[in-house]
Amino acid sequence: MRDGGEASLTVTERARFAEHRVHQRRADWLIGRLTAKSVVARALGFPADGPLGAIEIENDPSGAPYARVAPEKSALGRFAPGERLPISLSISHTEGYALCAAAPLDPAGDGSHAAVGIDLGRVEPRSPEFLATFLTEDERDFVRAAPRPEQPLRSNLVWCAKEAVLKALGLGLTVDTFDLTCLPEAGSVRPIPWQIIPRGEEWHPFVATCIPSLLAGGGMVRGVWRSFPGLVGALACWERSVRAFPPGRDART
Repeated sequence: MRDGGEASLTVTERARFAEHRVHQRRADWLIGRLTAKSVVARALGFPADGPLGAIEIENDPSGAPYARVAPEKSALGRFAPGERLPISLSISHTEGYALCAAAPLDPAGDGSHAAVGIDLGRVEPRSPEFLATFLTEDERDFVRAAPRPEQPLRSNLVWCAKEAVLKALGLGLTVDTFDLTCLPEAGSVRPIPWQIIPRGEEWHPFVATCIPSLLAGGGMVRGVWRSFPGLVGALACWERSVRAFPPGRDART
């Protein structure tokens, strides 16, 4: 991972990588970048064996990630060096794991829009103070209704779903988390009514209910979640389009 991974970084990314002094943060940042590059290449139909070093992952002033062609590289398909790629991107990583989601912007060419948000977190106990501060009453009821051993999964599932939705809306934690409620759909796993690649039985739908001002741009938010060993992840798509390409998962470094 170390040699092959760093070799796929651009000049700017190498400088960012060097800024991280703590080993675990360096490893998490690297696996997040590599996962994002792979997902972007797949979402835009670039050759599977194409050089990941031609794709650069940068951040807007808000902190939101975006992808562009590395300025020091040659053109990538129809995209010029330094050109921003027409894709919505979200990255989350923790303790050697990474999830990334990507959705092409205006895939139908009709002014439609799709924006994604993703979050990955460890399943760990959450204090009553945390639940009271960040989860709505319905979300707290959902957590408390579970047997005690299952409550950490439920509380972190809800928190990841909320973070994923707020990332998709471009808001992050700048708004009151009481302005939205995220709860898994009741019942057994059902077919996801929107395109999800790769698609599998592991992803379960959740419902995000937001106050109107959060959806000032119109459209709707859809979401799915799944568990990993010791972790839980959530993907949200704010869409006036129905095309979404969610997460890739890399092995622990």
